[in-house]
Amino acid sequence: LHNVAHSFPTRRSSDLTPRVARAPKADHVRFAFIGGGFAGLVTGARLVEHGVRDVRLIDKAGDFGGTWYWNRYPGAQCDTASMVYLPLLEETGHVPSEKYAHAPEILAQCRRIGQQYGLYEQALLHTEVTQLQWDDSRSCWRVQTDRGDDFTADFIGLGTGPLHVPKLPG
Repeated sequence: LHNVAHSFPTRRSSDLTPRVARAPKADHVRFAFIGGGFAGLVTGARLVEHGVRDVRLIDKAGDFGGTWYWNRYPGAQCDTASMVYLPLLEETGHVPSEKYAHAPEILAQCRRIGQQYGLYEQALLHTEVTQLQWDDSRSCWRVQTDRGDDFTADFIGLGTGPLHVPKLPG
């Protein structure tokens, strides 16, 4: 086994969705994506559109949305035109309510994508990947998490953006 070391930051103290108990996963999926923000959602949606049904998104947050899950302060909104910024608008039939959408609408679009494409069914939320290993003998990835999951995947995608971690001035 070839070990790929990664450091995934922790942020449980300010999580906004209650953690739900679940049994650890010990199965196999075609594609696992680490990150439930735009990158994971769009990748998952496109895979489903192409017939790949066993897609698993893994995120330490309690829901999809990436930075829009974490950043819920009053007045938070996008600084790019919503029609350009929000993913999969045509596919979901959503029309932004304003030129620069506020955070709740952006988070709702993330949830809409997850629901429409069935991404919640295999998602592992409130879950951090602790180890990725390539298994030459089985030609697949072994994925282990902080919740006891130990499953395999043919393919891995990473969308572990840092935008949920605040950068304070010096």
